[in-house]
Parts: sequence; structure tokens; C-alpha cells
Amino acid sequence: MCRTCPRYDAPRSGSFSRAIGVELQASGVDVRFVQCLGGCPRDGVAAVDGPGKARVRFTGLDAGHGAALIAAARAHESSSDGLPETWEVPEELRGHVSSVTVKRAPAGASRWGRRGCDSSGV
Repeated sequence: MCRTCPRYDAPRSGSFSRAIGVELQASGVDVRFVQCLGGCPRDGVAAVDGPGKARVRFTGLDAGHGAALIAAARAHESSSDGLPETWEVPEELRGHVSSVTVKRAPAGASRWGRRGCDSSGV
């Protein structure tokens, strides 16, 4: 969750995460507050993410989207790859998807097992 939204409105900066963060934390889903999720200039930015899964970013959210974000986090977590096609994005969030980022494999990980080598070690 972006903790600076709305970044370009100094008097309100951070109000989004303060308004919705308590509800998300109380739900038991893991919440990480970060400086920026790259959704500017549209504020109200949050994303669902997990190891080995696609990151799905939502923009234009407000405090009323808390329950939908909780449902999204749980559905994303139970999906195999995090892609929106493999889990049900809550109706209230469907028009707010602004980015889907598929992660690359870590450096050195390859389909051959070891960096630059096939299974025979060559």
C-alpha cells in the first residue's frame, strides 16, 4: 500500500493509507506500507503481491475499497500465479487495475538448473 498517496497534495499526503490501513491490518492479511507503487498521478494506490506471483496494482481507490482489497488479497494468495485471470478480482476493483507485473526468475535460475549449464553440466 502506498503510504504517500496522494503524493502531490501535500496537506493530504498519506491520508489514503491512514484511512484504509487499519481495516486491512485488522483483517489479518499481510500489509506492507511502501513509499511508492508507481501509480502517480492517480492516488489511492495499493497492490496485491506474493513470492513467485504477478503483482496486480490498483489505482483510484479510497477508504470504501477496504473490504474489496481484503478479498483481493485472499484470492490472490490462493491463486497459483497471481495473474488476474486465475483468481476473481472483486467487482469493485475491476475498473481500478492499472498494472499487472509478471516477475522474472531470479538471476542464475534457468530452465537448465544451473546458470548457463544444461542438466549434464555443460
